Amino acid sequence: MSHRAPFKNYIKSLFLLPLFCFLGSGSFGQKAWTLQECIEYALDNNITIKQSEISTEIADVNFTQSKLALLPTVNGSSSYSYNFGRSIDPYTYNFTDQEIQSGNFSLNGNLNVFNGFQLQHALSQSKYEYMAGRENLSKIKNDIALNVAAAYLQVLYGRETIKAANERLESAQQTQSRTSIMVNAGSMAQGNLLDSEAALAAEELNVINSENQLQSDMISLTQLLELRSTDGFSVVDPTYELPDQSSMVLTPDQIYATSLQVLPEFRASEFNLKSAEKGLSYAKGGRYPRLSMFGSMSTGYSNYTRRLTGDLVPFNDQLSENYNEVIGVSLSIPIFNSWATESNIQRSKLNLENVKYSDQLTKNQVYKSIVQAHADANAALKRFGATEKASIANKEAAVYAQKKYDVGMLSSIEFLNVRNNTSKAESDFLQAKYDLIFRIKVLDFYMGKPLSF
Repeated sequence: MSHRAPFKNYIKSLFLLPLFCFLGSGSFGQKAWTLQECIEYALDNNITIKQSEISTEIADVNFTQSKLALLPTVNGSSSYSYNFGRSIDPYTYNFTDQEIQSGNFSLNGNLNVFNGFQLQHALSQSKYEYMAGRENLSKIKNDIALNVAAAYLQVLYGRETIKAANERLESAQQTQSRTSIMVNAGSMAQGNLLDSEAALAAEELNVINSENQLQSDMISLTQLLELRSTDGFSVVDPTYELPDQSSMVLTPDQIYATSLQVLPEFRASEFNLKSAEKGLSYAKGGRYPRLSMFGSMSTGYSNYTRRLTGDLVPFNDQLSENYNEVIGVSLSIPIFNSWATESNIQRSKLNLENVKYSDQLTKNQVYKSIVQAHADANAALKRFGATEKASIANKEAAVYAQKKYDVGMLSSIEFLNVRNNTSKAESDFLQAKYDLIFRIKVLDFYMGKPLSF
């Protein structure tokens, strides 16, 4: 038995290990997520961001290659061959019918001296493409952070809606129960019971609709986080206070002027424009002559090479005797190449014009977004003030209605309406508060402030 017990424990651990792993893997999803955690997780796991990171790395590789392209090229080669039948010895140039084994070894180099500065323009173009890629990556991260914040806000809205709906449902249930007692006692007409039951059914439907909408909002948020399921996922009840509202006193033009200096999409657009300009310069470089220097070293061996005495020349001696060096200069002048150079220039000009339009389109889109965000923030501020007043007024009305209801001066349906209005007013106030916080943060975001809550 002493030998079996450890074996049983070992087998048991093998069966329990997957269970522990499963429970451990799900524990991360059981905790409530803050908005900051959602944003950070999305930035770490979003597929679009990962693809953009790869594109940026490719641009970096291209940039490095453009720098190395300025260096000379050096290549070595070697060959060994068998010749059968009548052939010419490659080193003695004598005809022979014997089998010839020969080898060749060479080292070749080439240095570009001038090619219309195309290499330099290609280097600058790849540099700007790399820099634009980095800024585009930052823009994608900003966009995803904003999308996550908006989706998170929708979940908060949905939770407040469900809370208010459940409170109204509870009031409707209490009213229906009280009305049923009073109708059975003969102190209230049957019609009141029917009205209360209809109101109860309506509130039950509102709860179902609110729960369905919240589930849809949760799916949208978890999909932004690249989570496979909403099971075990929840968000933290926020305790956010209203942030500094200094950005709201600025005009859209003032916010836009600041955004031009800080937003990555503007820097990316600027780098794309510079890249297109260098692309045009590269194409124009095709009109110029090309000057290059080249050189080579070579040697070889043949088993047919003989001395006058008829002895085979040794391998090392042949390598020394057949050694050859070449150095030279090459000049190529473009005269006519089927109009390829001019076509490249024309395409580059059109591409530059297109990039200029894209640059202006980026500026127009951001300006429109700022104008809309500014209007949304001001509307949210007004809504916040109005809902705050409504919430306070409805709470006071509820206290007064409770006193009238307790002494029989208010019907159950009227009291239910008052309680429902109070619950809805409080929910509207909290939603307006969350919305105002988000709208202020969006304005701050356009001014280059980090998106943090």
